[in-house]
Amino acid sequence: MKKYFALVLVVSLLLPAFAKNSKKFDLHDGFFDADYCLETYYVLSDSLIRVELFGKSGTFNIYCLSTEEKEKPLLSSSDLSDTTGFLLKVDETLYRLNKDKRVHRELRHFENGAQLVYTTDVNVRFIIDFSFEASLEDRAADIIKVSTYVINLSNTPHYIGLKGIFDTSCGEVSAVHFTTDAGSRIRNECAFTNKNLVKERAVLSSDGIVSFQFVLDGRIVSPVDSVIFANIDELYRMSWDPLIRKGRGFTNSRSYDNSAIMIKWPGFTCAADTKTENTFYIAVADKGESPRGLFHVDKLPKTDGAEEQKEEPEPKAPKFDKRSGVDFIIPPIRDYQLDPAYIQDLIDRIDALQSSDNVDQKTVSRLNAELDAILEKLRRQ
Repeated sequence: MKKYFALVLVVSLLLPAFAKNSKKFDLHDGFFDADYCLETYYVLSDSLIRVELFGKSGTFNIYCLSTEEKEKPLLSSSDLSDTTGFLLKVDETLYRLNKDKRVHRELRHFENGAQLVYTTDVNVRFIIDFSFEASLEDRAADIIKVSTYVINLSNTPHYIGLKGIFDTSCGEVSAVHFTTDAGSRIRNECAFTNKNLVKERAVLSSDGIVSFQFVLDGRIVSPVDSVIFANIDELYRMSWDPLIRKGRGFTNSRSYDNSAIMIKWPGFTCAADTKTENTFYIAVADKGESPRGLFHVDKLPKTDGAEEQKEEPEPKAPKFDKRSGVDFIIPPIRDYQLDPAYIQDLIDRIDALQSSDNVDQKTVSRLNAELDAILEKLRRQ
């Protein structure tokens, strides 16, 4: 009898803990055909790598777990790591996804991983998915596969631009902040084009003991448009197609040697109710070893996520029209704006604004000017 009551006591103590740790995946994502639950905080961890995810802020950081069991942050950890993140451009509107109030952020926990999900006010969703891989069969995971998805949940196509800014901290103790696979040594502001990246391939940041590597070229890596190295504040101040100051140092009035890397992917048109994927890899190593990121991607077969985008790139230096009677510049009309669904949505937006009690006349005039420009281009075809 005493054993029975002891068993009952043990079960009663364990059940609450079990209920707390077990997850009910009661939500479903149709695009990924997977069940998930929402979290405010989640950690993906292996013996060498730890990825920390924050749901409310939509921020993340990556840590190397050294042999001394000390965590080494590979990205800046100040302010919940909010200096690292992605910039999404939808048509002419720019969103800093972990800061913008027009973006809804959430952290989804799946049975086999986690995603940070950002949904804009125009129903374009951006997702970051982290997963671990091992470069050698008998070794712990040392590779992070980073897959990003753009999902157009709206009824109209949108032109999409995407950048990732990574506020690195690992290499800032070194005179050379970054090196590439081709041997380039980066001590100050510079940029690589997609043609350069075919040669440079990967970017390494290291403190001599812990190293991590951005793998930006390979059969299973999505094409990159450009990479810029600069002070973190300068990167956030730059225009979408920036003119860099080659040779400028990583120090400014706010911070000393605060280097960062900005990765820009080719722009594309995302059709309604479709999903587009980009993939790159981050390799981690400790004990002074070299990351095996390129070794890993070069031995894997090509996947759909690495397929080159077929859609048209965003014009690099567009010419703007200044129409009579309009006191603002009208951007050139792109192909997606000629879609009947887009035109109808534009008309609906104009009607809704004009019927409002507080009419924003400037916005109505701008949308009317855009509609006139679209109709004029259609007449010329």
